Amino acid sequence: MGTFSSLISLISLIAVATMNIGDKAPDFISGTQWIKGNAPVLENSVTVLEFWRTSCPKCRGQIPHLTSLQKFYGNRVSIVSLNSEPIDVLNQFMKEHNDEITYTVGHISKELMSQFLEDAPGVPYCFILDRKGNILWRCHPKELDGALARVLKGVTDFEKLKKIAALENALDETMGSSQTGSMSKAIKELLAADPGNAKGLLAVAGVARYKEDPGLIKEIFDKVQLSDLAPGSADKIAATLIADSDFSYRHPEAAVKLSEYALRKEPENSTYMNTYAMVMYCLGNLEEAVEWQKKALKLDPENKSYQVNLEYYLKISKLKPGIVSGKSAINVENLK
Repeated sequence: MGTFSSLISLISLIAVATMNIGDKAPDFISGTQWIKGNAPVLENSVTVLEFWRTSCPKCRGQIPHLTSLQKFYGNRVSIVSLNSEPIDVLNQFMKEHNDEITYTVGHISKELMSQFLEDAPGVPYCFILDRKGNILWRCHPKELDGALARVLKGVTDFEKLKKIAALENALDETMGSSQTGSMSKAIKELLAADPGNAKGLLAVAGVARYKEDPGLIKEIFDKVQLSDLAPGSADKIAATLIADSDFSYRHPEAAVKLSEYALRKEPENSTYMNTYAMVMYCLGNLEEAVEWQKKALKLDPENKSYQVNLEYYLKISKLKPGIVSGKSAINVENLK
């Protein structure tokens, strides 16, 4: 009996420690030392809490993304980045990277960090809170685009959000298996509940591969409504649809539409410029590809992949005139 009681107590503790959609978030304002910006006023906006470490490369890699989101949403969203490393380590990092970070940064205790991340897969990790401090969503920062777009469109009903989260988890469980029927069912149910769900839409490409049915990609993406998508989600999908190694699984028409939509929403986003340049390159418009890649590199001059892409486009541009004019070093007649 004692063992059973102990087990029940342990389960209760785990249940309390786990923070789910609809739960009240622990107090993260009292006792926090604000390194950049001031304590957020929950009533004024939706709040994103990001937990991170300066020593984590993936955390540092999310800084441009979070900065972009803060700029795009303005005062509708307050991004708050919380760190529990030694204060001198955080201060030194902020001294070196202050200009890159346009959102609030705070120093919290290790105990509070552990409380939030009790059942999280690690850092970086985010929680989206409503104006009362209740948890609306929890995810990796790279999934914030779609989650924020959904919340700001008014989807704040806890039960509906729990359903979407459950459907995403169900899809995750089927991915990587050979059960295409289960995957298709999971995708269909997820997109019915959340039409702009990036995870569901991107999974379509995987199912098409499994089924060897490239027509499925066109069938799904021809029906996508841009208004259902966050700019970041549209950009990721565009990059997927234009760059598949098997041309039969590419959908350039949808890629152009999605990439242009993302850029219209955020004209100064270097990631979207980079994707649009790739789309232009794949469509054979090298001049546009070079122009947009240069714009992306100007906004983010330290990005090595942007530099590599630009050099490649310029190299192809130099080759193209000879090929088009028939002055290529290869004599086509000799190949017949």
